[in-house]
Amino acid sequence: MTSLTQTEMPPPVTEQNVAPGPAPASPRPPVRAYLMDMWSFIPYYIGELCAALREQSVDATLGSVRYHLDRDYFRKSGLKPDGFLLDAGGAARSGLLRRIFKSAEYVFNLLALALRFSVSKPDILHVQYLPFLERGFSFEIWFLKWVRHLGIGVVYTVHNLTRQDAPDRNHPLYRRAYHLADALICHGEEARAQLMREFGIFRDRISVIPHGPLFDGKPAMSASEARVAVGLPVAVPIVLCLGVISEYKGIPFLLDAWKQLIDSGSRSRLVIAGTGDTRVLEEVREKAASLELGASVDLRLEFIPVEQLPLLCQSADILVYPYKTGTTSGALLTGLNYGKAIVATTLPFFREYLRDEDTALLVEYGDVAALASSLADRI
Repeated sequence: MTSLTQTEMPPPVTEQNVAPGPAPASPRPPVRAYLMDMWSFIPYYIGELCAALREQSVDATLGSVRYHLDRDYFRKSGLKPDGFLLDAGGAARSGLLRRIFKSAEYVFNLLALALRFSVSKPDILHVQYLPFLERGFSFEIWFLKWVRHLGIGVVYTVHNLTRQDAPDRNHPLYRRAYHLADALICHGEEARAQLMREFGIFRDRISVIPHGPLFDGKPAMSASEARVAVGLPVAVPIVLCLGVISEYKGIPFLLDAWKQLIDSGSRSRLVIAGTGDTRVLEEVREKAASLELGASVDLRLEFIPVEQLPLLCQSADILVYPYKTGTTSGALLTGLNYGKAIVATTLPFFREYLRDEDTALLVEYGDVAALASSLADRI
């Protein structure tokens, strides 16, 4: 880049050579947005979103408590959550006590937020998750009505249209919440179609914004080096199923297919990694034991630290997503960064990102033989 020489410089600004005109307009203040996830349902997503909005000069407040399994994540990421929120319940070791304390804190924080907004209003409330709505309670609807009454715009990101493990439950409540939003964001075209078809939302109120990967940092090491780092064997093919363990993720279906694959003589290793509801985790353990899968399955049914997630993805030969249902998947969109072979079910959301027999092999949920065959084909 070259600099201006003295002869290229414009003449000095004086009262004589400046034409009179209107005074320059004052710069507009930045948009004030309150990002609300006071249960910390999606800490990594909302953390990335908050940081990205601030880079775009949005005055974004991180309205989230800390994630109970990674309570230093926001601090390590240089983010400071709303300091007025009660945030002690997540430290409870007992799952039952933690849910009780977090529920009480959530209700208090919601009431306090309603009062605070009466005094100091953001321009936008960006809702990420309403935990009591999916349990059949309506008080969060009244909170949204109050926010609208105050003249605050409501944006609602629809991560899951309804409860993933009970998609037909509480439809009327979800419908009321979605109709209270000024704008809805979803992560795929099928989710938008469902919002229009099942909830009567007009198309122009719905924006489809891709989810994107949760973690961009791909480790600078080979698959073999990554396996050593996470304690996996180097000499056998590794199939990885990574993410929060929930009923709709189809883990029993995957285990049935894995049984067929192992009985056919395969010497591969299946790694199922992630935490979830205690009952679902125990069902996965019992299923693996009943099928006598032995050392062919590595169950890491626990919280996986953020630092280990890229290592697990890098160590795999195949990433598998045997979901029964779902309208988005951060696990898939993160996994796409690694250039691994992918086997998944034929969910509409998956078909938006994957092409069968090109970028992935897609099988119908419940077709055990097809899933086993597709895994064998990629090993």
